[in-house]
Amino acid sequence: MAKAIPAIYENGVLRPLAPVHLSESQTVWLQVLPEQTMTGLQHELGPLYESGLLTSPTPSDAEPISDADLAAMVESIHVTGQPLSETIIEDRGEW
Repeated sequence: MAKAIPAIYENGVLRPLAPVHLSESQTVWLQVLPEQTMTGLQHELGPLYESGLLTSPTPSDAEPISDADLAAMVESIHVTGQPLSETIIEDRGEW
């Protein structure tokens, strides 16, 4: 389970300020962000992370896609029909 929690660095050790549900000697990955880098939005999202409704991205073993491959993929997508916004307006009916 990925989770963002506050911690304090004291005497060479990171001490969590919120409960963590880990097994003894379990290895975890840390991403250290100084508090001043946290935005208002990140503070607002804190409860969602804590409840498990929102998780941090996990590292992937997948190779990154090149700009050329990304451009080719985007060009290969052919969408037909009307835009979704038009469909939604039609579904709403007359005001």
